[in-house]
Amino acid sequence: MEFEGRLILNGHIRVLSGLHIGTGSSGGIGLVDNPIIRDPLSRRPIIPGSSIKGRLRHALETVCGASSDEVSRLFGSYADSFEKRSSGRLLVRDSQLNDESAAILEALDTDSLYVEIKTENRIDRARGVAEHPRQSERMPAGSILDLELVYNALEAQFLSDDLQNLEICLRFVEDEYLGGAGSRGYGKVEFELSRLRWISIQDYREGKAGTNRDTSRKQWLQDAAELLSLIPKQSK
Repeated sequence: MEFEGRLILNGHIRVLSGLHIGTGSSGGIGLVDNPIIRDPLSRRPIIPGSSIKGRLRHALETVCGASSDEVSRLFGSYADSFEKRSSGRLLVRDSQLNDESAAILEALDTDSLYVEIKTENRIDRARGVAEHPRQSERMPAGSILDLELVYNALEAQFLSDDLQNLEICLRFVEDEYLGGAGSRGYGKVEFELSRLRWISIQDYREGKAGTNRDTSRKQWLQDAAELLSLIPKQSK
């Protein structure tokens, strides 16, 4: 397989209902039970790229089947032998709360820096009694995080299909959720795309930045197709 270049998609994740992606451990005695993942330096909430990629993969597996070539090509394949594993052609960066959203949340009187604390109870239906209260940190609705997706174009003939599948994944997750507790209303999000950058193998060789294109969620597939036309015809 010949490397043709990279298509980099930039945009945002807009949180529409409280979003929780936890650390997997308690915050400690006297602290919130279920803290979210934060950047260790800025203390801002983040969504790990692995969490986003996992939900996108789940979406395509649901639509196309877990063992389909479309899934393994875009997200990687599993195999018994380490040498036969592949990481897939889609790379997903960690998403961090952006500066504008962070400034808004810093100015608000929230329960904790950048987040809200949601208290839930388990209901004993036989007795009609709430018990076992538990607190979870959530990114509040309205939070906006930066998004960057990187597609490695290894075979030009599959680029269009892969990007169409990526759009299917984005739509599927928007109708489902990110993070935990989605069945209880958490994690509804919207993906926004604002810029594309195509960097060809020749651009890397010549030290060029590639070709940028402003775009939108409705327009990005068409814009990507136009950037695809920059690949030399003999490569297609």
